[in-house]
Amino acid sequence: MSLALNGTADYPLGAAERRALWDAAGVAGDTVATTVLTYGLRPVGDDWLRHRADIGAETHLTLREIRRLTPLRFAPQVVYVCENPRVLEAAADAGARAAVICTMGNPTVVTLALLDALVASPQVELAYHGDFDWPGVAIADRVMGRFGASPWRFRAEDYRRAVALATERGTPGQALAGTVVETGWDPSLAAAMRETGIAIHEEAVIDDLLKDLSPG
Repeated sequence: MSLALNGTADYPLGAAERRALWDAAGVAGDTVATTVLTYGLRPVGDDWLRHRADIGAETHLTLREIRRLTPLRFAPQVVYVCENPRVLEAAADAGARAAVICTMGNPTVVTLALLDALVASPQVELAYHGDFDWPGVAIADRVMGRFGASPWRFRAEDYRRAVALATERGTPGQALAGTVVETGWDPSLAAAMRETGIAIHEEAVIDDLLKDLSPG
């Protein structure tokens, strides 16, 4: 971190910033150890990533592969981004035709690189869904802010519906914990979460999410 320590750059706070600082110093970092989980990505052309999507296979992409694939070109489409891998797994089980990317919590460097590559394609729009808890809302805020993603069934009315469904099913509620995070894309969402005080994770709303992902 000599660039930061000698004052020529700000000290990096996250993994993405640290990698960028190492790159600026000419130090090559590892590009194969971590991956991003994807499903249904069909770039224009005839490459292996499209073939895997056509056979319904999930694909773990490394940073090395993303760099080799870019620039990515797509037909006009929405790419759905979720937080929990169970959503992507359910999409694959349902034979969904939509493209799905899973952050598996906070987006890693490789996940950010793929999302950067996708938004560089003018035909792609991102839609994001995560856990209805404060950490999940914080992740959503970062993804929407950086990539211009739209909320995917992630507004106040979606939260209220999920809470009502959990109550109807008799699913034990988990109390919200942690620091309150405001929801700039829909301020009434944070208000509803504060009022209700219940966390709803993505697994509980998979059936609703599949309505957007599945054929027909």
